[in-house]
Amino acid sequence: MLKNWKLKKIKFKLYGEQLNNTRRLKKMENQDLLNKKIGDKEIPKLQAKDILIQGFRIEDMSTEKKKVETPLLFLICKHPDKQESMELTKIKVSRNEALKVVGLWVQTDLDGNIQKGSPIDDLLKIAGAECIADLESKTLPTIMQSESSQYLCIKGF
Repeated sequence: MLKNWKLKKIKFKLYGEQLNNTRRLKKMENQDLLNKKIGDKEIPKLQAKDILIQGFRIEDMSTEKKKVETPLLFLICKHPDKQESMELTKIKVSRNEALKVVGLWVQTDLDGNIQKGSPIDDLLKIAGAECIADLESKTLPTIMQSESSQYLCIKGF
């Protein structure tokens, strides 16, 4: 019993030393950042291209401080110029002869169906889908959210 206790104590001490060494290395790396100059390369922007819907998830965006009534749809997409998947939660639609970027909030009507005229309705029409589940494997066009933004959204018009 005493032998096991000493072995655990030694393992804990070794782990503690390893953790301290890791912290020391990170501190040195952060100190190196103090002497870095401004680079000459800008962040690469993704161009507006067709994306492939690989999946989706619907998430309640409520927090402890704020209750949100409708959940948000996250489209998990594959962009041709990006190796990793990305998530889109907005669509650019035409409303009253103006273009607006709106969130993909999952609004339902009195019967529990997707609300007619909602952003999700626009998304389903653009994709030629009847329900959110039908979006998987669909290809959709994207567009920049605005001229000043580097973020993409679904082109819904």
